[in-house]
Amino acid sequence: MIKFLQGLFGGKSTVEATASVSQATQTPPAARWLSKDDPKNPFVVDGYDCLAFARSMLSTTADPQVADSFLQQRGSLGQEHAGQLPADAISVDCRLPYPFTGETAEGALFKASCMEEKWDIYLYGDRLYFCRSWTGSLVFVAQFTATDGVLTISRIAAPASDAGSDDAYIVRQVHYLVCSHLFKKALPHPLPIGLDPKPDSVALFSFGQYGRVCCFGTFEETVRQGIKKPSNPNT
Repeated sequence: MIKFLQGLFGGKSTVEATASVSQATQTPPAARWLSKDDPKNPFVVDGYDCLAFARSMLSTTADPQVADSFLQQRGSLGQEHAGQLPADAISVDCRLPYPFTGETAEGALFKASCMEEKWDIYLYGDRLYFCRSWTGSLVFVAQFTATDGVLTISRIAAPASDAGSDDAYIVRQVHYLVCSHLFKKALPHPLPIGLDPKPDSVALFSFGQYGRVCCFGTFEETVRQGIKKPSNPNT
């Protein structure tokens, strides 16, 4: 069918088959809340600057089987997920368009290169498969079409236990994963309704969910144009 997004998204990640159980040697920088009007905030939404925190953290596990699982997943091309859905999946309709040129190739689009990266992303047929890097668990399946220079995700399958009453949060998560992990864009990641709004709680949740890739968490809408402030040529 289609040969996919290696050229568009920069190809497969090069991964060293090493994973260590490690811990931080010093207290990590704290996340900080920034209003949309704060000149230090590069985005047009209120939220939490998590960049320094996320980049300083080292993932830890007391279970050697978890580290072994991560290493085993590094060799996977994701074929075991092709045609599958998350357990007890619900379906969420959406419209997420992205610029698309060229052909596409099936296989791995993003592979975590270390335990501080939390996702692996694959493509088979007309679906994107989003899996947790430590366990290989399938979390999201996004169905898409690619025509006329646009790739459009129109439906997302996700575990019912992750949905709660907010399907929009599922859509925001998939949009963020596409933008951050495939297009390599530094954009706000979504925070779920009900999360403790204290900066330290937000920072820990954000790192657990997105690892060192995340930079800024927000409870506001993230599926929007112009979420990044225009750059000032005088600064």
